[in-house]
Amino acid sequence: MEKTLKEKTSSALSWSFIDKFGQQIIYLVTGIILARTLLPKDFGLVGALSLFIALSTIFINSGFARALLNSPKYSQTEYNTVFYYNVVSALLLYIILFFCAPFISLFFKQPSLTLISRILFITLIFNSFVNIQNVYLTKNMNLKSFTKANVFALTIASTFAIIAALEGLGVWALVIQTLLNSFFTMVFYWYYSQWRPTLFFDSKVLKRFFPFSSMILLTNLITTVFNNIYSILIGRIYNITQLGFYSQASKYQDIPTGLITNTFRTILAPLLSNVNDDEERFKRIVSKLIKTMSLFIFPVMFGMILIARPLLLVLITEKWLTSIPIFQILCFSGIFVSINTIIQESILAKNQSKELLILEIIKKGILVIIILFTIKHGVIGLAIGWALSSFLTLLLTLFLSKRVIKYSAFNLIKDCFPYLILSLLLCIAAYFISLLITNNYVYLGFCIGFVGILYILCCKLFKLEASKEMFNWVERQFGKK
Repeated sequence: MEKTLKEKTSSALSWSFIDKFGQQIIYLVTGIILARTLLPKDFGLVGALSLFIALSTIFINSGFARALLNSPKYSQTEYNTVFYYNVVSALLLYIILFFCAPFISLFFKQPSLTLISRILFITLIFNSFVNIQNVYLTKNMNLKSFTKANVFALTIASTFAIIAALEGLGVWALVIQTLLNSFFTMVFYWYYSQWRPTLFFDSKVLKRFFPFSSMILLTNLITTVFNNIYSILIGRIYNITQLGFYSQASKYQDIPTGLITNTFRTILAPLLSNVNDDEERFKRIVSKLIKTMSLFIFPVMFGMILIARPLLLVLITEKWLTSIPIFQILCFSGIFVSINTIIQESILAKNQSKELLILEIIKKGILVIIILFTIKHGVIGLAIGWALSSFLTLLLTLFLSKRVIKYSAFNLIKDCFPYLILSLLLCIAAYFISLLITNNYVYLGFCIGFVGILYILCCKLFKLEASKEMFNWVERQFGKK
């Protein structure tokens, strides 16, 4: 029997969550071992290359994958054309970056970056073989295979990275993890996906997609440059060690936000493309997604701010003490970014790529002004500026969403408020009650238990919509009648 859209969405969300949760757990365990073994400078060296990898990835994709995702109908020719474009672009970009490697190392005043970058940039070629398989599995909501491929690949890569770190290979442990993860992701995606390319390329497909994809390309370029600009600024103006502290704070903040945000993001495009012509239903689905995200994002991120110091000290030791205040500030940013992602993806599902590009230019203009005012205040000042920029970005996105999908700031406040205020009050209460607790392990256990248990009980007591649906889903999964 054909599944309903709601059933497909529920199944896709379940597998998407398992995928992201599995990956984040592996990243967390591996990250703890690597952070305890390696030096902040090692993380800084890899972090210095993040912008070059991110920009190259965008040029390789060029927005064509998103154009395919938005298309209700698709053909083998379209898949072929985008696939071959991705692979050829990756090969050309790798050659360019290979010869630019000495200039990158000169810019950061780190001679070792020449060889590191030449090896690390091979991931671009592996990733180019994954893009279309990713689109194929996502459009068919086959997130079970998606999950297996990602988790298996990361497990293998992380195992080798840990061995390399324990053997004293330093920064190369991080290089090995990234390279092997890309390679095995490619292998498993091709194993689980049924799509295979044929020897046919039609440039007309790229021309047809270009008006939409070009706007996506420019938007993603602007977003990526500014999302990674702190790596360049900190690595160049301060030093690679400071970049290591910032990179670790950002990475640990990204574990919960990445899990929650990407769980929803994975299913957004195929889900909303099915209801694109029904304005009320479209808005209703966006509202439900925001409520469901709010159910998780507020208690998790406020909770992370609450337990940040003992958590990072227990996990990665006092060596990373400098990262703690940066981590707490970035947790605020994570809330705004997560909500903004859902709304922006919803606008994109309406094919409003040109409007998003204009909005992105305005947002980044604001970020430049903020950077100019905060850069003299060190890494902490830059982190505060990033959080402020994330908040203003959300406000600007809401301005556009009110016109495009009829979802306003008032709608967002109405959807988020119960979860926000409940999470905030519980975390404040936990903070004052636990002031006399000095043992890190006891503090963590008390705060997590206090906030977690009371949050669940209050959600049940007040019968909040998203929590009711979540409890019903859990009951169905465990067969409770």
